[in-house]
Amino acid sequence: MKRLAPALVLVWLSFPATARASDHDTFVFDMVYGGTVSKFSFGTKWQPTLWLDGSYGVIGPLHIGAYFHWLGETFALDNPGFGGGALIALRRNIKKVRFTGAFGGGYLGVPVPSSVSGDPYRHEGSGTITAFGGLGYGFIDFLGIELRGRWARYFRMPAGTPDSAWSIEGGFTIFIE
Repeated sequence: MKRLAPALVLVWLSFPATARASDHDTFVFDMVYGGTVSKFSFGTKWQPTLWLDGSYGVIGPLHIGAYFHWLGETFALDNPGFGGGALIALRRNIKKVRFTGAFGGGYLGVPVPSSVSGDPYRHEGSGTITAFGGLGYGFIDFLGIELRGRWARYFRMPAGTPDSAWSIEGGFTIFIE
């Protein structure tokens, strides 16, 4: 049963039959801030991350959209690398609780610390794929909070730099039914 549970949850999230309109949002805009754990040649490093996304409900809980992403070298989002891309999400509401699962792909300028690159302001451009899951709560008609975990894979990164990273983020969600 444990192996089937993720598949059953995915089917339940995507099943639009008999769902009330309030179970799904037409537009969703998220702004989340958090920390990313990246493994460099010298060890693990926490980096700040800011993620903005917007999506449109195509049918039932299926949303398509785009995102912008900033990844900083140090906290307070210093020396950020910029990126963005497209995403496909499943968003489902049960009363005021909101579930999100998404996949995306795009580009990100990954900040490389001077201890690896020798240059204090270097960014490595990388194609990325990402997946995240989030849990939110709508505390008023159009605004809520969300916590999410995100995994990203970086492609064609040089030696000594990360090829993937994990993030924990939290922030605000604006939703329009």
